[in-house]
Amino acid sequence: MLCRKKLRSFLSVPSADNSFTTFTDYLDSNFPDKKFQVIGFSSIEDLMDAIQRQSLDFAFITPVALVELSLDSNLRVLSTITQPADESFSPWLAGAVFTLESRTDISNLSDVRGKNVIALSELALGGWLSAVREWNDLGINVDNHLNSTEFDFSYSSIISRVCSGEMDIGVIAANTFLTYSSACDKPLKILPQIEDSQSIPYPLTRSTRLYPEVAFVMLSQNDEGFIRELTKVLLDIEPDSEVANAVNICGFNPPLPYNEVQALMEELGIGPFGDMSSQTIRQFLSENNILVIAVLLGIIFLTVGGYIYSRVFFLKLKQSENYRLQLFENSHIPMVVVNHVSRTFHDMNPAALKIYGYENKSELIGQDLMVSSASHQDVDTSIPDAFNANTKKVLEENAATFEWRMIRPNAEEWIAKIHLMKMSSFDEPLVQATIEDITVQKRLEEERGQLEQQLEFSQRMESIGRLAGGIAHDFNNLLTIINGYSEFLIDDSSLGPSQHEIMEQITKAGLRASELTHQLLTFSRKQVVKQIPVNINNIITDSAGMIKSVLGDGINLEMQLYEIDSLVLTDPGQIQQVMINLVVNAKDAMPQGGSLNISTESIFITPDMANAHELTPGNYMEIRVKDNGVGIDKNIINHIFEPFFTTKESSGTGLGLSSVYGIIRQSKGTILVESKKDKGALFKILLPVTETKEYLPDELIPENFSIIKDCTVLVVEDQKEVRTYIVAVLEKAGYQVISAESGEEAITIFNNSENPFHLLITDVVMEGMNGGELAAKLLELHPEIPVLFTSGYPENELTHYDLKLGTLEFLAKPFSPKELLSRLGHILGQSSEQV
Repeated sequence: MLCRKKLRSFLSVPSADNSFTTFTDYLDSNFPDKKFQVIGFSSIEDLMDAIQRQSLDFAFITPVALVELSLDSNLRVLSTITQPADESFSPWLAGAVFTLESRTDISNLSDVRGKNVIALSELALGGWLSAVREWNDLGINVDNHLNSTEFDFSYSSIISRVCSGEMDIGVIAANTFLTYSSACDKPLKILPQIEDSQSIPYPLTRSTRLYPEVAFVMLSQNDEGFIRELTKVLLDIEPDSEVANAVNICGFNPPLPYNEVQALMEELGIGPFGDMSSQTIRQFLSENNILVIAVLLGIIFLTVGGYIYSRVFFLKLKQSENYRLQLFENSHIPMVVVNHVSRTFHDMNPAALKIYGYENKSELIGQDLMVSSASHQDVDTSIPDAFNANTKKVLEENAATFEWRMIRPNAEEWIAKIHLMKMSSFDEPLVQATIEDITVQKRLEEERGQLEQQLEFSQRMESIGRLAGGIAHDFNNLLTIINGYSEFLIDDSSLGPSQHEIMEQITKAGLRASELTHQLLTFSRKQVVKQIPVNINNIITDSAGMIKSVLGDGINLEMQLYEIDSLVLTDPGQIQQVMINLVVNAKDAMPQGGSLNISTESIFITPDMANAHELTPGNYMEIRVKDNGVGIDKNIINHIFEPFFTTKESSGTGLGLSSVYGIIRQSKGTILVESKKDKGALFKILLPVTETKEYLPDELIPENFSIIKDCTVLVVEDQKEVRTYIVAVLEKAGYQVISAESGEEAITIFNNSENPFHLLITDVVMEGMNGGELAAKLLELHPEIPVLFTSGYPENELTHYDLKLGTLEFLAKPFSPKELLSRLGHILGQSSEQV
């Protein structure tokens, strides 16, 4: 992802800089009860002074400042910013030691001897300190081996002075070099790092090891729930979004460990570690060799004097060790020291003790590491093998990072991100680890993944539903012809017995095809249903006999129905269909017999749960259908509700569970499934509780009406075969019929006809002018004319055609001659009565 930005210092933002307004507005919108304000500082010293005065709640802090402040301030790292790096982005900072490409005498870091070097600042991590550490490892002392060193707090000035040849070598951050190097009209090159001990991918050429970027930290006590939400809001900022652009970054990442920065500062003796630079034995001997020789001579000639000096040396060394121990003990970063051979705890600081959930070190020191490890891990090998593999990586590569499931004394399980490092431990097999609790982060990632999966599933099912509804509409037009003519002919007395039998078979096949379109429309939630308030327990109880007969003798049925008067708004016949479909599937999953449990329960769906499952928050009835059969393979579980998907090679249509899905969704509920191979399956149906208690059935229309003679009917249908069928039925019944294939043609016929029309029959979905528009135009002229709409779509899917179906009539396809004539008799009978 492209993310190029010119970097700015977070520590020198003027207080009047409005560019941060978008960022604070974003935070304000997510936390209406709080108000965020950005305060700018002109220097790191001013920022640190404000932190000491406790006048800030949060801050952007550079890594070096973070380590220094963490020693005596109660800060907490919430996230690490993501800075641009080439055509991608990275939360890691690296230094670039660069020179002119034409300088053949400078090709690697060791060529810095005797050269003039310019850098950003003595305290710049990527712009100086990380390079000094690399030179130290090469045996190069910047004070003794460089010809000159200058510092200029201007990226463009550093580039310019190296470009002009005034300085031999420049040092700035690698991603900053990418932005400013184009200011030089000559090719520049970055000196490569001789040895890279880290395996973290980084897209830029760099000269130093990687270090974490600027951190966003909390400085005051805040509610833990608020901190979790704030962290999530930061992590949700997308690269190149308006909010990210406002603060000139690519985004935020989960907190990274800053122990590498602390190690660098200790090694270089800067900041709070400045007094430690002369305290190690090797440095002491190196810097005081003459004094040591004198002491040794003094031991020979003056034992007392030697004893006194050795005592002083011991006290200074002890002071150094105590200071280092104090840093370990006071660090806000949880750190533990373990014996990797015996796999036991050797030491830990209070921050680690707190995160592990213990009160005293004695409870863990000497204990097996597995005492705090969960019994199940997300690893392909055994737990000891996984630990040994990470230990081996540390010994070979100096560092290893991995995730591990942990458990606290109260049985609370949590997920840790562990950063293992080698440490100097004399002859003891010790390694040091820093610990992060990433449980919330992992939960958020998991929830986001589930939401994305549910969205993808919902979109896929919606697309398939639209396709199924379209197929059913077109198929209903065909079935109108097939079923209509079949009934037409089956009543023909001129047919012989064999021909009559053939017509009956055609009629039965047409009816079965109608059932298939019914199932398709049910899946696509476009089937007309009569939803009434029902008690789910009563439906299940009434269906118990049928369920037992479906299961047979080899399967035991258990039922636990929650006693409550709550009602749901649904079609009782369709709910029975749902139960039978699920029971049939359960039976097929238990060919050797087993048990089936059907239970109901009243539950409350919270807003979070509702959003996750496309529901409305509130009270729901839950139906659970659980079997102990063969289960559902994880590779197909996301496809079981799709139409025509079946694992029954010879007997399944693939419409059973898709119909179940459509019925439940049409009732404003949802269906969930949980299953594992050979572990059975659990289907959970959630239906919203309704406050409606009364059911008033629709007025029934009699099946038979007498034919109204001397009536002229205008039939408008763009499908020629359907139009011919309707005309044939009506003419055979004695009606006068005039037909048209479009709305435009119907208006012309209507306007030019000398005789009046008594009824308009029109298809709704037509090319050009649709049935609703046609009826509206004709009713403007003759509002007394009754209208009968027909369509392969159900009535409740046609509202966007502006049909006033409260006063007009509707007949769904396919319809038989009797249904058509019955509906006409009803309409015309009413019309004649009104006249």
